[in-house]
This record gives sequence, C-alpha cells and structure tokens, in this order.
Amino acid sequence: MEEAAERLSVRDAVGQMFVVGMGGTEPDYYIEKMIRERNVGGVLLFGNNLESEEQTKELTDALQELSMNTEPAIPLFVAVDHEGGEVQSAPWVSAQPPAADVRRRADPEEARRTSEEIGHELKRGGVNTNLAPVVDTGPGAAIGSRSYGEHPTLVARIGAAAIEGFERAGVVSSAKHFPNHGPALEDSHVARPVVDHNRQTVRQSDLPPFRAATEAGVPTVMVGHLVYPAIDPERPASLSPAAIEMLRGELGFEGVVITDDLAMEGARREGTSARAAVEAVKAGAELLLISSLPEEQAAAYEAVVVAVESGEVPRERIDASVERIKDIKNRYPLYSGSSH
Repeated sequence: MEEAAERLSVRDAVGQMFVVGMGGTEPDYYIEKMIRERNVGGVLLFGNNLESEEQTKELTDALQELSMNTEPAIPLFVAVDHEGGEVQSAPWVSAQPPAADVRRRADPEEARRTSEEIGHELKRGGVNTNLAPVVDTGPGAAIGSRSYGEHPTLVARIGAAAIEGFERAGVVSSAKHFPNHGPALEDSHVARPVVDHNRQTVRQSDLPPFRAATEAGVPTVMVGHLVYPAIDPERPASLSPAAIEMLRGELGFEGVVITDDLAMEGARREGTSARAAVEAVKAGAELLLISSLPEEQAAAYEAVVVAVESGEVPRERIDASVERIKDIKNRYPLYSGSSH
C-alpha cells in the first residue's frame, strides 16, 4: 500500500475520501462500481446489510477482494454503528448495555471491557471500523441513552476507556459527534440544530471528552451537522473550517476527521449532498460518509473531483487527507485475506 498512495490519480485520491452505504446483503452492481471505478475508501453497513456473522464475513471478504484486486489495491474501511444499547447493528455481537447504564456504574473499566469485546466480535464478521463511542455530554435530541452523561469529566474518562478497548481489539474507532450533539434540541437527521453555547461553555463542557479521546489516541473523530454560533455562525461543524481548526489546533487532533452522514438534513439543508461533500472537503474533513442512493453517492464523488480539477479545492488538500487515511489503514489490520 505504501507505493500505491505515493500519488494517486485525482479520481482515485478523491475516492479514498468516501465511505458509502450499499443495498442488500451481498455486493450489487452499484457498490462494485463504486469500488472498481471510484476507488472508494470504505463501505458503511447497516442492519439491512447484516443477517449473520457468516453472511457478513462473506460480504466483507467479497468487498475487500474487489478492492484489493483493483488498482491501486487499498483495503477498505468496513464500518458499522455499534455502540451498545439501542444502537447495535451487528446481529451476531453480544448485546451490551447502553452508555447511560455504564454511566450509572461510573466504571471506565466496564467501558474498556465492553468495547474490546464488541471490537473482537465485529472483526469475526470482517468489520474493522466502529463509528463509536458517543462522547457527547447530555441526552439531547437523537442522543438519549447513547450518552455517558452530562458531566464532561466523567464522559471524558469513560469515553477514553471505550476508545482504549477498541484499540486493544485492533478496531478503528470514532469519537462523535464533535463539538457535542448532547445539548441539541433538534435531531440533525431531520434538522440543522443550533447550540448557543458561548466559547467558555464550549471549552468547559463540550470539548473535554474530545480532548480526552484525542489523548487516548482515537484514530478518527466524527464531526456533527450542528451549528455552534460561537465557533461558526453560518455553517454546521461538519462543513466549517473554524470547527475543524478548533479540533486540530486547540485539541491537537492529528487523525482523520470524518463527517456525519452527508445524506442527513443537517448537512444538506436546502442543497444537495454533493455540495455538502465539497464544502466538507474545503473545511478540512478527510472522510465523507454518505449512505444515500447510489446516484447521490456518485454525484457527490463527481462534485469533489470537479472541484479539484477546477482548482476550487487544491490538490494538496486531497493529498494531505489521503496521507492521513493511509496512515490509519497502515496502522490497523483492515484485511488479511479470506483464508484467515
């Protein structure tokens, strides 16, 4: 993989920045096309893609083989949302309690153990990336029992422990949803929430769990589709250079910035996922998550390619992202071949 990423073509480099959804329980025409012709960096699987450990392993092996047999032969992130509690998309993984229960026991060791177990079990199905843990403070819209609570210090401790558990299992984890979806009163799937915290509140109550996640070595941070006027009055964090600069500058995060799903209303807001994808790249995001219809995925990919070819997005910006993605793909055992 080292040589492959030295200088990918624009189309291959942009492809590495996309993690896309797919239909069904085996590879179809569309996902094969995304992998073969667009060199996507990863695939996001939901409950409707996952029937059993055996079926998922067959699916993930088939996807990885496709990617490894297509130049430049780079393994895929195969991602799920599997947090425990109400968000458990992999049916073969042992049921785990929601974050709210872990908080009540306030035991970081439990979070570490739970995550390590989830990680090992996900890997049996060929899943190498888990978009967890939630390190938002507070049970705002769309969060509820998914949060470790309202106390930033406790959430920071438990969240960092969960990340260490995933690290032990060799699974790519993601702290979400930066800067903090916990206080939001609207769900970013269907709206664009605004959180009116001043900068002092942002620093004291929103950022500490993300700082702890960074210090625990979290490889990716998911940036949410919510507006924090104190950070950027215009744009949601996922599309905001100021928000991503805060994550990098103030918190020292050097890993991969991943957007929440660009199919969500909070990202599109009277526009298209394609435009949101270009804005996210300009803001500094590395991985663009998009689960919508194949036509929308393809349109978003083409929009970023056009933005690079026209000079709207500098080629160096794409290369810097591909370097960060490559670092993670080299560090984690994403795929070892179907014989294992």
